[in-house]
Amino acid sequence: MKVYSVLIVDDDKELRSIFRKFLERESYTIYEAANGAEALKFLMNQTPDVIVMDMLMPMLGGEAVMQRIRQMPALNDTRIVILTAYPRFRESAAYFEADRFLVKPIRSDDLVRTIAEVLQKNEPPDAGGS
Repeated sequence: MKVYSVLIVDDDKELRSIFRKFLERESYTIYEAANGAEALKFLMNQTPDVIVMDMLMPMLGGEAVMQRIRQMPALNDTRIVILTAYPRFRESAAYFEADRFLVKPIRSDDLVRTIAEVLQKNEPPDAGGS
């Protein structure tokens, strides 16, 4: 069974820690970044299956990070789940083709379910006779 990896990008250390605990219980490998700049540095060498990202962060916000992610071919299959307290970012998340848009506060089990759902979209279709 494949172990999926999740990068949590949020400037709230406590929130990252809470989500880490819940996701590790579901057997995900968890990585963390405190801001968009840290996330991009991490993504130069790693390709997580899912990125859970806040939009409003110091140094480099979610919109700039998503724009850069969409320019990196190695991350074409990486799913992006936006998790923000600001519904006004819904439009830019859609523009950069985020897979899901969630508004804080969110229950941890809802985040776990959302990640499982976006990963199902990532499963390759059957090759079917080739």
